[in-house]
Amino acid sequence: MSFRDVRLQDFEHGAQFKYHYDFGDNWRHTVMVEEFLSLDVAPKHGACIAGARARLPEDVGGTPGYERFLEIMADRTDPEHADTKRWCGGQFDPDWFDIEIVDKDVRNALRANAKRRLHQPRPRTTAPKS
Repeated sequence: MSFRDVRLQDFEHGAQFKYHYDFGDNWRHTVMVEEFLSLDVAPKHGACIAGARARLPEDVGGTPGYERFLEIMADRTDPEHADTKRWCGGQFDPDWFDIEIVDKDVRNALRANAKRRLHQPRPRTTAPKS
């Protein structure tokens, strides 16, 4: 059986499996099936229903690369800070999460001609209340 033949519905509640993503950066995940939901209407696209923290920049270099990336971004005196900041789009907040933006990215992920977000968006600014 190839990986293309495996569907989430093939697993049972509580099942765990390994998922190896981006073979260049060597991200390895353990996925656990926590719950199956019954929906009245089948969705036409994927959706993000919950989450936390920012997605990592693409090609950051796996776990050690991400740890180094965070060190560089946190230290403005690091000789690599300016170049790294420019590389990641000008800013990065590891605690950032906006479900509306992430959900839009999930919906766009399977569209053929959708523009992909390459960097974390700048924080939204809210107008002062009068």
